[in-house]
Amino acid sequence: MECCLAQGELIRVNGEKDGVTLRCTHGTVWLTCGDGRDYLLTAGKSFVIHAGQFAVAEALQTAECSLGTAQYAGTPLRRPVIRLAAC
Repeated sequence: MECCLAQGELIRVNGEKDGVTLRCTHGTVWLTCGDGRDYLLTAGKSFVIHAGQFAVAEALQTAECSLGTAQYAGTPLRRPVIRLAAC
């Protein structure tokens, strides 16, 4: 699933039962997942939200992201994730 975010727009990404990979394809996204750390994703970078967890992502500038089943050990993204929640 592809997702476009305007600057300042927030989304909540659920890890579902298999985990989710959030990959930034354009722009910059700030991400927090409740572990006390913040993450910046720039174009080409990705982050795995593990099963049962969630993350909040904010576009620091206009950004494009792709979402898919969690990517482990270099496996490609598989079936699209269909649940996003607006913050």
